[in-house]
Amino acid sequence: MAQDRSSGRQAALARAMDYPYAAHPGPYLFRGGKAEPLPADLDIARLTPVIAVGSNRAPVQLARKFERMETAIPVTRLVARHLDVVHAAHMAGYGAVPATLAPSPGTEVELWITWLDAPTMHRMDATEAVGVNYAREEQVLEIVAADGPAPERALVYNALRGCLSFDGAMVPLAAVPASRRRSPAMTQRAVLERLHREAGSPSDFERWLHGHIGPTGLLRRTRLTERLAAGAIRPRG
Repeated sequence: MAQDRSSGRQAALARAMDYPYAAHPGPYLFRGGKAEPLPADLDIARLTPVIAVGSNRAPVQLARKFERMETAIPVTRLVARHLDVVHAAHMAGYGAVPATLAPSPGTEVELWITWLDAPTMHRMDATEAVGVNYAREEQVLEIVAADGPAPERALVYNALRGCLSFDGAMVPLAAVPASRRRSPAMTQRAVLERLHREAGSPSDFERWLHGHIGPTGLLRRTRLTERLAAGAIRPRG
């Protein structure tokens, strides 16, 4: 029993610190809970392009979100100019400080597109806590390169509380490739460790983080999110 609790704790910590999880080597079709080769005759005419800013690019996260749901979601990749993927000013229920898209003049960033039909869009909205943590909005894209279909406009989930601010600057995700960033990128673990230091908690890092995860961590997570939101950067356009 103690071993089960320990392994569960380590799995929860890994889920928080591994965000945004490993991207697939290239475009793929998410079907049956796994990544398959993208069909040559891909038809996206009736699908809506949605930017996968953070973990939604990763097959492992799509498997969590669409568990027990029949899906055939094309996932393609592109590089866009004047945008960056940065940490949002809130903590997710599983302990990560997730991502949001932000304007960043001159930056060229890798983005993934999930092509959704009505049922998968409905499920994605629910997993993104639309109206609570995110707003679904439209984003114009200036495409630099594309590995598959390249929409000029796509939907995106933007963080309602704005962007995480460290020392007056936004904090790009180190796991997301980009060039000419305007501030230093950080890993998820580095962000969480800084928040732990700033909290002045007597607990060690892993105990502190675990205390913010899941239903039992709701109060701590809410207080942390309130503090992050109070100092957030809210970019325009």
